[in-house]
Amino acid sequence: MGTDLSCLPRPAEDVFAGCETLPFARLDAGAGLELRCLGGRMELPPAAAMLVEALPPVTVIPADTAATGRIGWLLDRLEEESRAGAPGGAAMTAQIMQMVFIEVLRALPDRESRGWLSALSDPRIGPAITAIHRMPGRDWRLEDLAAISHLSRSQFAARFRAAVGRAPIDYLLHWRMVLARRALAQPGATIAAVAAELGYASESAFGVAFRRVTGTTPRRATRAIA
Repeated sequence: MGTDLSCLPRPAEDVFAGCETLPFARLDAGAGLELRCLGGRMELPPAAAMLVEALPPVTVIPADTAATGRIGWLLDRLEEESRAGAPGGAAMTAQIMQMVFIEVLRALPDRESRGWLSALSDPRIGPAITAIHRMPGRDWRLEDLAAISHLSRSQFAARFRAAVGRAPIDYLLHWRMVLARRALAQPGATIAAVAAELGYASESAFGVAFRRVTGTTPRRATRAIA
């Protein structure tokens, strides 16, 4: 568990150390109903940071949707594996959690699934996003990204914004800052080195971009992490 992308995950066992029925707890919800609570975490690669940003802070899946039955079945299997302690149980629970995560993504309303969720399936926008992720420090221009997508500048810009919810260069800026926060959290990292790696000619230029996105300076962010 963590409160920020730069925080190292904290084992749920430490957070819920007083619970004797980890990872599940059964509570009385009143009126004879049973409320089942499940706590856990998923560790995603850095490339998925923008995907996480596109998700709502809380997702509620109504009981009358098709996804509820599938997710409920998966959670039942997850509980069985967690309690059984059988060989290979950790691998099984990890796979089941991935399936639960995918089902939750599929159940999101269209208005909440903008950004990465729609861009991932776009054959024109996807290659441009991949290029940005592979070479975040490159001096990307709109025409460069449009060429990768085999679209004109105006077509690419409009299609990118419709799929991702941001302009292409704004997406590049935010992706760089995701990487910057992670890099600054590493022991021995320097602001100058991070700035150069992400394509900024000076610390001051990097600082302006960092503050624009995060609301603070790289130096303050580094101190907060330390």
